[in-house]
Amino acid sequence: MNTITSDAAATQPEERKSKRRAVVAFALAALAVGGIGAAATSAAWTDNVFFSAKAESATFNLQGSLNGTSWSESDAQGSIQLAVPATALANLVPGESRTINLYVKNLGSVGAALTSSVAWASTPAATFTTNPGAVVEGLATSLTSTGTATDTDQFQLKVTTDANWAATNQGKSGTIIVTIAGTAVAP
Repeated sequence: MNTITSDAAATQPEERKSKRRAVVAFALAALAVGGIGAAATSAAWTDNVFFSAKAESATFNLQGSLNGTSWSESDAQGSIQLAVPATALANLVPGESRTINLYVKNLGSVGAALTSSVAWASTPAATFTTNPGAVVEGLATSLTSTGTATDTDQFQLKVTTDANWAATNQGKSGTIIVTIAGTAVAP
């Protein structure tokens, strides 16, 4: 008896595991079929809406002028197209100040934030023992896009010699480089 009882007790857990596996497999199969059916049913009720939007970049182009009517790119320091006539700064003497009108125009489709800098060209190098002072005055901080009343600005290059400018500057020369830098401004 003991032998039979121990064999029956050993087979009962095996039968339970086998039945449990069958039930779990059936439940998983039912869930899978139900999920596919639900997906197929919901797919019949979908809809789409599409939008398009053309994207286009802005244009940005600053030009300069010596007279406010004839405009030039002059966008490379190595090949400057806007040269102030030499007579405008010829024969400088101590204690003198000269002002030259210059112009900048925004031909771009967006506004421009402006900054300026003034330097003496290194080639050919200035021969003055003391360079005259040179500054930009009256430059607008920004220009609007082309076709508006404020897309152009007149500003001045002011060149000044010191009242005690040394006699060693007689007959000397140099070239001033004025740079107007613009940064596109989002509308």
